[in-house]
Formats: sequence, structure tokens, C-alpha cells
Amino acid sequence: MNQLRHPIPTRRNLTWTALIATVACLAWAGPASGSDDDPFADNPPAAAPEAVPSKAKVPPAPAAAPAASAATISPGIVEQLPASAYPEPYTRGLYGGPLWLDMQGLQWPYMPHSGVGISGYGWIDGNYRLIRSGNPSIPPTYHELLDQGRFVLRITPTYTEGSWFVQAQAEIVANTDQQDVQPAPTVVGADDVWVRTGTLQSWDVTVGRFQAFDVYPLGMGLDLNTYERLGAFDPVNNTPGNIGTVAALYAADYLLYRPSGAKVADAALHVYPFQFLRVEALAQFGNNGLQNVLGGRPAVIFDVGWLKLRGALEYLYKWERDPDPTQTNTERDRGGAGSAQVVFAPYVEAGLNFGYAVYDLVTASNPTGDPGNSGNRISYGGFIDASPIPAILPNLLLGLGANYAVQHNLLKDQDMNYEQSTNMQLFAAVQYLFYKQLYLKVVGGYAKSHFQNQHTSIPYDDDMFSLRVRMQYLF
Repeated sequence: MNQLRHPIPTRRNLTWTALIATVACLAWAGPASGSDDDPFADNPPAAAPEAVPSKAKVPPAPAAAPAASAATISPGIVEQLPASAYPEPYTRGLYGGPLWLDMQGLQWPYMPHSGVGISGYGWIDGNYRLIRSGNPSIPPTYHELLDQGRFVLRITPTYTEGSWFVQAQAEIVANTDQQDVQPAPTVVGADDVWVRTGTLQSWDVTVGRFQAFDVYPLGMGLDLNTYERLGAFDPVNNTPGNIGTVAALYAADYLLYRPSGAKVADAALHVYPFQFLRVEALAQFGNNGLQNVLGGRPAVIFDVGWLKLRGALEYLYKWERDPDPTQTNTERDRGGAGSAQVVFAPYVEAGLNFGYAVYDLVTASNPTGDPGNSGNRISYGGFIDASPIPAILPNLLLGLGANYAVQHNLLKDQDMNYEQSTNMQLFAAVQYLFYKQLYLKVVGGYAKSHFQNQHTSIPYDDDMFSLRVRMQYLF
């Protein structure tokens, strides 16, 4: 499962509560055992252990490390999740790479015995960007430095009986100053908050706050909340994704990320009829503080290791709570995205992506539709990652990637009111994995955007150079 919005206690009380809970959990946690062995070793890993024989039609997912990593854990106690909790029935990707870190719709954490799993991550980013703007109303160059970070403690209590299980998961988040703070400008928040029940590696129902199946993987760059992901946007117009701003990539992401509203939740049915096929039927409902929201997003992932195909469609409808005709304001966002990846471990992996979306706005003054704030979004791109000398430096990865996005409104017959922007994003990355848990990654980016009839009647271009250094620890 890359933002809790309901009311929380005071920052001071919540911070101390989270700190005490964290210390208590870690004090009981077992020793770290994840990623002890390279999943691409000559001998394939054994199956993960089960508390009792499974009745599932689909065999248990193989572990990403020897089964012994979980065999020493007694059911019913707190444990740091072993490598077997991250299933890998087929190769997920190059070891330590972006596809390997993506669970690709698999049912995880995989805990075939009752207990409480502990896991998480922490990262710190140092960012720099230089924007050269063609907008005649602002200075021609703009420099900015940004340091940001994020820590997530994931707690997953699980109860199993035969092949049936029930899980709950909470991700406690500590933020430093992110470009796009999650959730609001607070220090402590939450990401995942969900309850799940079903049959191990066969099916489940998940309800709460979680991320949907990702069908548009981006490689080693363009991470959320980074400058290379935002692209070359004007410093005076820094809200990507809206009309009048630089085009943001579309990854079937109206319903992809965790709900951003205080009273919005997801419910999803996941089905695993075969080891190579994963299906998600997701619905979103609630109120985002301004509007009621209702949407659906079916997604499917076909995965045989060396070849992965992903796709999703989505529809999101928003309408005002106030029935007053003068306040009528409805939105319809819909689209779809798909991708294909190939993995030739341990040498190279690559992928191609495409997404297309349509958005419509209806207001009281435009009851048949507001063409100035309605339009289309298109994006496409790809990436390639390689381990240049796997026999000598198996933990070294190099990556390249590119994405191109276009956004325009529906006023093509009104030259001065027709708005369009494009956004080309390129990156190169170098990553090294120390001790199988500590990542050091350097990403260099270049972006170029084109603006037509947005701020000025004369079209102009911006471009951006960016550099980012990330240190990340997984546990």
C-alpha cells in the first residue's frame, strides 16, 4: 500500500503518545532479518511457513529470503517483519531497485501466523533547483534549496485461523518540511489506516485509507514531493496539475493515492485467482470538506516475472453538499493508464507507460459545463535501470527515465482564452545499497515546460535543472 485528515489531539500530546508507542513496540520487536539473502541467488527460496495447513486454492507466496527467517518467531508476539512478509512469487525487479521495492498488488504483509508485525522506513532528501523562466513578468532565474524528510512506523496486528486471516494496519508518520506536506503542516500524522480480511493469497476485502494498485511505475526518479517530479513550473504559479499551471503527469491517479479528505475512505476487493494475476476493484466515498466524492477504480496486474503488464480505469464524481442552485458545482474526472515492464535479472529492467484523462467542471454560471476549467490530460514515458557489474558490485544501480505530459482546456476556438501547457521531465540516477537496508541515491533532473496563453498572450518556455540526494533506511 506515494495523509490522515480527521481531527487529531494536540501536537504535543500526540507526539509523546506516538513516541511512547514506538519505543514500546521496538522494545518487544525481534531482530531484523529482512533481506538476508539476495532473491536472485542460484537456489530459489523456500515457501513461507504456515501456522496450520492452508486451504487456499493458490499456494502460499514464496518468501524473498529463506523460510528460517520467520520460523523462529513465536505466534502472538511483536516481531520485526522478516523477508518472508514481502512475497515474491515471481521476480519483482532488480534487487534493491524501484520495481523490487514495489509490491505490485501482492497481498502483504504476508503473515501466516497470528502476531503483530513491525516495519517501516525513513528518508532524508536534500534538493536543489534552478529555474530559467521565459515569463516576462518575473525574474529570468530562480534558485531554491529544500531539505525534507519522512519517517514511517508501520504496525500490522494479524490473526489467522487456517487460511483465513484478519489484519489491521496503521502507519504513524513523522514529517519534516516536505514540498507537499502529508497531511497538513503538522509533524505527526498517518498514512495507512485500514482493516483487511480474507483468505491468504486468494482474496481479501480492505477498507480504510490505503494506496491503490500502481500501474504507472516511474523508475529511480520522479519520486513524490521532489523537484524533478514537479517539473519546470513558474515560481509564481506553483500548483501543478491545475489549469493555468504546468502539466502534471497522469498515472490513473485521481483515486491512486490515499484519500486526501478528512471524511473520505476506500473499500477494495482484491482477488488472486492465479499467482500471475492480481485484480483490484476499488471504490471511494465520503466528503473532502467541500464536496461529496464517489468513485470507482478497477485495476489488474499480470506478472510472470520477466514480463509485467498493468492497467487501471477510474471515474471520480464530486458534487456540492449545498443544494442551493447558486452553489451548483460538480466535477467529473475519469481516465485510464497502462504500462509494461520487462526484467532480465540481475542485469536490467525497463518499462513504458501511458495515461489519458478527461476532466469536466459544471458551475452555477456554466450549467452545461465550464470549458475554461475543463479539459484533457495526456502523459507517456519510460525508464531503464541497470546493474552494470552485478558480479562485483551487485548493489550498484544506474537509472534513466523520461516523461512527457500535456494538459489543455476546451477553448480551442478562443485563442486568447485557450490554455495549454506541456511538461518534459528527464532524470538520471545512481543508487547504492549498503548492508541491504541503507540506500544512498543521487538524482539529477532536467525539465522543460511550454505555456500558451497562461499569464501572457505570448507563449513562453521554462526549464529547470535539479539535483537531489536521498538517504533512506528500510526496516
